[in-house]
Amino acid sequence: MKLLLSQLIEQPRIKSSLYYGCLLGVLLLTASSYYLSSLATPLTTSNQLGFYTIVQYTLMAFFMLGAWFLSPKSQQFRGYRCLFLVAILARILLLNLEPYTSNDVDRYLFDGRIAYEGFDPYRLSHDDHALATLRAQWQPPNEHAAYVTLYPPLALAIFSLAAAGGIEHAQWIWKIILLVAGLFTVWVSALVLKKNNSLQHLPLVALSPLLILETGGGLHLDALSTLAVICAVYAWQCRKTASCGAIIGVGMLLKVLPLMLLLPLFFALSPLKSAVKLVGCCLGIIISGYGITIALGYHPIGSIGVFFDKWRFGSPLFSLLDYLAFDHTLIGVVIFGALMATGIAYTCFSQRKTTTSQNPRILMCLSLSLALPLILSPVVFPWYLMPLVPLVALQPNGYLLAWLILMPFTYQVLDQFLCCQVWQPAMWPVVLLGLLYLCAFARFLSHRETAYD
Repeated sequence: MKLLLSQLIEQPRIKSSLYYGCLLGVLLLTASSYYLSSLATPLTTSNQLGFYTIVQYTLMAFFMLGAWFLSPKSQQFRGYRCLFLVAILARILLLNLEPYTSNDVDRYLFDGRIAYEGFDPYRLSHDDHALATLRAQWQPPNEHAAYVTLYPPLALAIFSLAAAGGIEHAQWIWKIILLVAGLFTVWVSALVLKKNNSLQHLPLVALSPLLILETGGGLHLDALSTLAVICAVYAWQCRKTASCGAIIGVGMLLKVLPLMLLLPLFFALSPLKSAVKLVGCCLGIIISGYGITIALGYHPIGSIGVFFDKWRFGSPLFSLLDYLAFDHTLIGVVIFGALMATGIAYTCFSQRKTTTSQNPRILMCLSLSLALPLILSPVVFPWYLMPLVPLVALQPNGYLLAWLILMPFTYQVLDQFLCCQVWQPAMWPVVLLGLLYLCAFARFLSHRETAYD
């Protein structure tokens, strides 16, 4: 029966029909976001928004995997014209959508407006009396009111650019910025995959529910850091070390996560002066960005410490330590992270003389390095995984792919959040996610990682 089904699917006409069906399925499920957005009514727990959101992500992931399995195994762009079209349409389709998975965009734009008006959002929290008039006009989320901004300087500058359009146009400007970033992410990912002779993995980026829905529906800043990550990888592939370091620095000025690319790339590069150039260019951009911010009178520190002290969400490691009532949580996290970082560094260093941009061990290190702070962080929202998507497509791994697919299961919190402003996930998805990452890392260390070609 299995053999018969396999032979049936391999029939060109049937395979083509199933492939186009998967593309259509992604489009229809993307469009269903408008229905889900209409359910996002405060003060109700009966609409099951969390359940429907999980179903949407799961079905989109199913069709994404189907398109990946059935897509043309060509290394030419013309073989993926329909895929590119669907990727573009899916992202444009969400332009008029009101976000429903979080209210972060309201925080972004209000922080930007504070800076635009000449205040320092790193010093003034939203409930400061000096912002009373602005707050009444922009109505930022109440749960963010007591905390100053935690976003890096370049992110804040882009928020200000969008907020300069005023309350009527700010969100539209932000949507267009993210749309452009999302489309460029697909295009640069295609260039990276083609250069790696892995263009058959493009559906994992073009149709990723995380990239589509968290960019167009969630309107999250991580769409920009995702673009920075894949651009840095492309510069590394092209052996433009200085450009790679500079792009990583720009990514760091948007969000911290892209900085983790330095871990594998520094130890993989040979000779040593190339590695030093990489780090030097990165640090130069970061120091310049923060230097300009300080020179303008800002104090770019923010509430990052308070944020991590207050919040716990989606973190397998912290959940385990809390469950065990471990008295030295920070020490445990540092030891765990140091061991994993050492494994990544040693692997890259041992491969440095033979490394190329197609070395599967180095490519796997890129994914694991980016995933490392996510497993160590006490806070892991689904959109935090967005920069990981193009790297997993570059060197697919079953465990990390499952992590990307299952992370939105934590969206079962949405109903309680809408009703009572409680953002607390169930334990089972957190435990499952932790096991998946540990399995991925263990398999990597045992030299038996699986690449899906």
